[in-house]
Order: sequence, then structure tokens, then C-alpha cells
Amino acid sequence: MEKSIIIRNLTVESHCGITQKERLHIQPLYIDLEVTHDTTHTIENDDLKETLDYEIVCAIVKKVTQTQHCALLETLATKIVKCTFDNTSAKEIFITITKRVDKTVPETAAKKGITIKTTRQDFFQNDQPSTLLTTYLPTVSRGRALDIAAGKGRNALFLAQAGFEVEAIDRDNDALLFCERRATQLGLQNITLRQIDLEKSSPIKPQTYDLIVNTYYLQRDLAPIIIDALKVGGTLIFQTFLIENHFRFQHPRRTEFCLKPNELLKLFQNLSIIYYHEGTTGSGPYLASMVAKKII
Repeated sequence: MEKSIIIRNLTVESHCGITQKERLHIQPLYIDLEVTHDTTHTIENDDLKETLDYEIVCAIVKKVTQTQHCALLETLATKIVKCTFDNTSAKEIFITITKRVDKTVPETAAKKGITIKTTRQDFFQNDQPSTLLTTYLPTVSRGRALDIAAGKGRNALFLAQAGFEVEAIDRDNDALLFCERRATQLGLQNITLRQIDLEKSSPIKPQTYDLIVNTYYLQRDLAPIIIDALKVGGTLIFQTFLIENHFRFQHPRRTEFCLKPNELLKLFQNLSIIYYHEGTTGSGPYLASMVAKKII
């Protein structure tokens, strides 16, 4: 069962305008939102904490509009949509942003604006690879790479294009089929896809990979298997949600899918840490991000 929350005429202050001069001044924007999410678990568990909260959605909108300086309303709307998908269980978002044509005329004067309507699946269909991955890839020697919980292959496809022999694993066959189609379209033959439920089995070969990527997936008992799967000198790039993200945005829904402070460091304490960060970039989500090497 699905439910939509509706927010009308939310007034926010933002630095949004075509010219740099226009972006220097705060101006009011008027936002209408309709956010749809699945209420099946909410009803089954009779748990208020599992519902999509109006205040959380409003807080996301205000945070993005206050911290992002955009030339186009379309860009601002897209940032709001992404942040809402990142930090809530929303399945579909319908957003309209309007601004007054001339701030010197009365409030009832004409407004201009844009509307975006998208589903989570459509929005992330052409998702870009992890920024953490693209930043640190130049430090990694080309070889064999493993993408854990690869989904539709945003990281796996990027790695294949970069020259790695890539193995992508996920339990979602539909997502892997999408990745396979994209690989065919791109002419990539150096990517292997495997449908595996890692909670039931973990057939990951030891001392095999020069690079392992794990983003937005947490299975704690995989940590020693991941370490063992890296070659000496191999790199691990790991990023997923902190418990703070659950408390602030109710996502992920289950706290066991969130890391506690410094927990990621403890899980991979036998690796040499190259980069580590916990927190948010300003508009969410709250993440733990790590790049580490196996040196022995």
C-alpha cells in the first residue's frame, strides 16, 4: 500500500538566479511537494517511526535551499529530489518551485517556475559512480575489481570503462539485467555479473581482487571475507549510512543497516587507512566513508 504526503506553498529563502548578482541576494521561493512512499511495513508494524514524516521532508527542502546556490530552478529541484530520495523511503516525488517574476510587484503578481515528477527508479537509472570511487581510483592499479551489492552497476560499469576486469554481485536480478544491457550498449566485455544473496552465501574468492567497492550496503560478517579477498596491496572503498542518518531522516528504516560512530574503522582495523570521514556534506546523507589498503 502506498501513501502520499502533500506540502503546499512552502516558502523558503534561497540564493537562486541566472546572474551572479541575482544569486547574491536572498529571495523567496514557493515549493509544492507530493511525496509517495510504501506504507506496507508501517501498517504491519503499527510503528509511527516507519512513516514518512512531513517535518523531515520540510527540513530536507529547507536545508538544500539554504545551502545550495543554483542558477536554475531545475537544478535546485533536482538537488531537493536527490536529497529526499537519499534520506527517506520516498518512491515518487512531484515537486513544483515558483518565484515571483518581479519582486517589486505585489505578492499576487505572476510567478514563474518549474515542475519535476520522477520515481526513485527513473531518477537513479543513470546514476553516476560514487564520488569517493572516482576521487581515489587514480591511486589504484588496474586489475581485478569486485563491486558488492552492485545494483544497476553505476560503479561496476565505471570500473569496466576504466579498464578493470569487473565482477558485480547483487541479489536483485532485475538490477543486474539492467547493468547487463548497459554493458552491452557500451560494448563492455570485461564485466561479469552474478546474482548472489550474500546473507545466505558469500562465495567470494580469497586473495583475488586489486579493488573491492562496497557502497550503501552493510553486512558486518562480510568484513573478514572482504579483507581476505583483497590481494596484498589491494584497495577497499567503502561507504554507507551512519546511524545519525536513521535518526534524522528515518533511512535506512532498520538501525542494523547503519554504522555506529567509528564502527567501520573497527570492522577493518587490519587494513591501512588511506582516508576516513564520518558526517554529511551539508544537505545529507550522513555517511561513513573509507579508503583502505591491505599491506600484509
